[in-house]
Amino acid sequence: MKAVAQDLRFVIGTFFAILGVVLIAVPGEHAPLTTGPVNAEAGACILAFGALMLWLAIRGRKATP
Repeated sequence: MKAVAQDLRFVIGTFFAILGVVLIAVPGEHAPLTTGPVNAEAGACILAFGALMLWLAIRGRKATP
């Protein structure tokens, strides 16, 4: 039986992308000294990191035969 190697970048990217979407979608509290929604800003950064990891995973799959 042949084992399928799972790229860790895909798993990490999926996790962070889902986490970022949840943080953006769920309305959060405002931090006492800020004017903007902290959850949405952090969620956008986390989503960007997840998208980067997913892009690297897809690019890595295309490069390997």
